[in-house]
Amino acid sequence: MDVLENFLAAACQADERLARRLCVADTVWTTYLTDADQAFTIYLDRFPIEFRRDEDPSAEVKVYGSVADNIDAWTGRNFLGLAIANGTVTYEGPVRKVLRVVPMFRPLGRHGDFRTLVQRSSAS
Repeated sequence: MDVLENFLAAACQADERLARRLCVADTVWTTYLTDADQAFTIYLDRFPIEFRRDEDPSAEVKVYGSVADNIDAWTGRNFLGLAIANGTVTYEGPVRKVLRVVPMFRPLGRHGDFRTLVQRSSAS
């Protein structure tokens, strides 16, 4: 999971303007990777944005999906809203706050080779 934390930190440092815009969500968002038994939390209620590689039980928004669904959403290959509509991703809380900023993550997904980093991390 360090790969995601390191990737997001580096990407946000590389594009501070975008990172500030993400804070408009003003929420704490935990994503549960249902096929990897892992979770990560993104604190969009502060700047600089903070990341934690585990769950935050008090997170306002909780999203549940596979590693592949999450990679596809981060890289723009699929849309989180469509995955929710199709039932492959589920959620708790005011997911609109997250859906409002998810498209802004796509430029961060192009920082480095995100898909390769995640796949390499999953293999180890």
